[in-house]
Amino acid sequence: MSRDRFNELQGYSDREDTAIEMGPLDNSQAAGGGGYSDGRFFNLLDDAARQMAQIDEHIGLIANLHEQALAVTSESKYRQISSDRDQLVADTNGIIAGVKQNLDILARTVDDPTSSKEQRVLYATRQQTLAKKFSEQLQRYRQMEYQYSQRNRERLERQYRIARPDATDEEVANAIDNDQAGQVFAQSVMHSNRIGDARRVLRDVEERQADIKKIDKTISELAQMFVEVSEMVNRQQEVIDSIDTAVEETQVHVESGRKEVNTAIVLRIKARKKLWIILFISIIIIVVIVLIVYFTVIKK
Repeated sequence: MSRDRFNELQGYSDREDTAIEMGPLDNSQAAGGGGYSDGRFFNLLDDAARQMAQIDEHIGLIANLHEQALAVTSESKYRQISSDRDQLVADTNGIIAGVKQNLDILARTVDDPTSSKEQRVLYATRQQTLAKKFSEQLQRYRQMEYQYSQRNRERLERQYRIARPDATDEEVANAIDNDQAGQVFAQSVMHSNRIGDARRVLRDVEERQADIKKIDKTISELAQMFVEVSEMVNRQQEVIDSIDTAVEETQVHVESGRKEVNTAIVLRIKARKKLWIILFISIIIIVVIVLIVYFTVIKK
């Protein structure tokens, strides 16, 4: 809960940010069992797809809470909304980490030496398709968070001007971006004639500044995750292209071998024909010799 520091003029501590942390990869899932079966692969694929459906649902809920946070005027209500949203964001980030881990495991199946080339192409294609959808999902989530962050900043600008209507755009921007903005704002509103409004706005500014920092951190982590997933998609495409090339080369070799076999068969048939012709001529010659001997020698 944010403190009323109107009379304290001291820095506030940032709320703890929820990071999208990757858990340790269970290598036994990726290496054990002596190879991958289709059932095992598609079970992991289905798990990741279900997790992504959950993420879509959570993104919608987070967006709704963002709208409520922007519209609410009650401090207690805002804090409750913020708490609910922080918990939902933490849950969503955990699911995102789970999807990334499943995609990493699925990517390893492509390198399984016990799988045929056809299986590896199938695995790589399905994993790549899901990874592309995941990267698009991360982009949507990041864009939604960015839009809320911008709207929150606009609200802060308006609230800051309540206490300092003569502030320049640069002063307002610096106050929002500065880590010590709370102190700067408190000092400025001390001299305001609208003390009641100033107190309320100060607390709101502090809470929303903390909100912006958390959201900016989430945006940064989503951007990093997007880069990693995009690299994964590119690697899988390279694998698919490599396997396709190897398959094409194999087909060329098979076709070449088939032609050589056919040529050998033709030559063998021709050789047999020649053998039969020679045998037939030999028989004729023998018959002729026998007849000659018979009529010239024996008959006399």
